[in-house]
Amino acid sequence: MQVALGAYLKRVASDEEHHAAAVAAAQAVRRRPWDVVRFAGLLARCELRVADADFGLSAALRKVPLDSRAAVARIAEGQPYPHLRNDGRRSRGAYDTPIDMARRVVKTALRSVDGPLRTGLDLACGPGSFLLAMTEAGIPEVFGTDIDATALAVAQVAVPKARLLQEDALKHGPPVDVVCGNPPFVPPERQDKDLRVELRRRFPWLRGRFDLVVPFAAVAAERVREGGALGLVLPAAAMVQPYGAVLRRRWLQRHAVSELVGPMPFPGASVDVMLLVMTIGAGPAPLPPHGVPADEVLSLANVPLDPALLPGDVALLGALRERSVELGTLCYIDTGLVAHGPHGGKEGLLEDEPGDGRVPYADARDFFAGRRRWLDYQPDRMHRAKTPALFEEPKLVVQRLRGKAPVKAAIDREGVYVGHTCTVVKPTDPRLSLEAVLELVTSPLVDALTRIERGSRLDLYPKDVAAMPLPLAWLEPGERKPLGEAWGLDDEEQERLRRRAAH
Repeated sequence: MQVALGAYLKRVASDEEHHAAAVAAAQAVRRRPWDVVRFAGLLARCELRVADADFGLSAALRKVPLDSRAAVARIAEGQPYPHLRNDGRRSRGAYDTPIDMARRVVKTALRSVDGPLRTGLDLACGPGSFLLAMTEAGIPEVFGTDIDATALAVAQVAVPKARLLQEDALKHGPPVDVVCGNPPFVPPERQDKDLRVELRRRFPWLRGRFDLVVPFAAVAAERVREGGALGLVLPAAAMVQPYGAVLRRRWLQRHAVSELVGPMPFPGASVDVMLLVMTIGAGPAPLPPHGVPADEVLSLANVPLDPALLPGDVALLGALRERSVELGTLCYIDTGLVAHGPHGGKEGLLEDEPGDGRVPYADARDFFAGRRRWLDYQPDRMHRAKTPALFEEPKLVVQRLRGKAPVKAAIDREGVYVGHTCTVVKPTDPRLSLEAVLELVTSPLVDALTRIERGSRLDLYPKDVAAMPLPLAWLEPGERKPLGEAWGLDDEEQERLRRRAAH
């Protein structure tokens, strides 16, 4: 990085032109193409600022003291320097793929191609990780598109033979033999509203609060010829969450998944990813890594592409569903309130002390830690206020975001108003007590069944809790049997589910 950063700073000192400086950095390390991608690529993601004090820059372009051992460049007050805008990277999903990850995806994709292999494409190529990996692997013609002109200029230095275009990656184009890449991950709260409206028009099957990666991944598959291969780095959530279910069903019906690996961390981003490789038009086929038949996965409404899914999981789930009723038929289930909106933020409604018109309030973290604040309950200032009866009557509170952790829930009889990071459950059937619901929701057996059906990372929205199976035996008169016994599970089946919950 020191050589690339030095070239950047030298060029920017002469004309304060960020694009030209990033290209100069790329040229300075062009004999090592991966250094072009890593170092000049990182500089391409920056914006130009003027220093208001003396400081050092680390190899990761973080400010450090001048005398720090991590400093690879010294920046003087008044000097232009590259500032890495993490907020801008998040809004564009601009995180560049590590060398080993790009090579692994490309290597597997090439093994999955049926027929000739001459052309490769990355629809959101950035500074060129996948273009370079495809070139190293011997693909004769490589193509790339991106909306970032500076990143494209760096990619051209890293892979001189690549044919690059600055354009919308969601355009249709001629088919190629292989598409590899890392599409932008942009969750709904960071998406441009006009773009989201346009994407819903172009892709009517998009559901709910979708990540931008879903339409990108759909177009990527459409750009591959029959028998060609698609290799992508995707957020783990897109492989299991409901917003991607329609796309996953289409993929599993039409294509053959040859690799599904993860979840694994992605450097520099607070998101886990999966590596997905498919042969286009060769499906349906068993799902790796354990060979679960495609028709079993397709029988699940959520169609999770989950590497933890094992043969027999779906059959066991189906058998228990036949002996059960969905919890949502016996309970009223809703999210907590959203105490902020267009007419005021949450902090403007929260106080540390009780007072007139204030109600006890907690988000999920505070609720389970026993901490309470006081909410000035003003429905007209709240995005989703909810009815007071939801909170003031006895209820079960479930923490919504659990990821790999076990389900967390507790009975509340104190009338605490909880935020939207919680799901609230209230039995409506007299045969069902709050204690029984708590036992069900927090059971490792139900945890496992939920993960089989909806993927390994739990995000317990009301529909997810409502779908939990409750054994019919629990609705019969008499003492409530242990859950495994009520379902008629033997010791081996119970142990199988407990291992799945702990995966």
